[in-house]
Amino acid sequence: MNTSDRNQLEIILPSRPLFPPPITQDQLVTYKSRIKGKHSSRLPTAFIIYKTAYRQQLIADNNLPPMHLFSSMASISYEREPIHVKTAYVNLSLQLRSEG
Repeated sequence: MNTSDRNQLEIILPSRPLFPPPITQDQLVTYKSRIKGKHSSRLPTAFIIYKTAYRQQLIADNNLPPMHLFSSMASISYEREPIHVKTAYVNLSLQLRSEG
């Protein structure tokens, strides 16, 4: 296996975000205030919050892939998560909505 093949494998094998979700209440409030200033008033879904945590974990692992691969990786990772992990992200999303 040559070096480029090994680098490809490192990108394809995704990490998982830490659990419980490493998103603080302050980060959610900051995210919400950034959204209010933009044209969209939609709040993030559970998947969007998960994707944010997933990206933070990949950055911490020094393994952030190109953006054209990142969304697919995040989606695959989210689909593989157990129900209690998905529920935690749904709860974060609901919490953010209820404070609006």
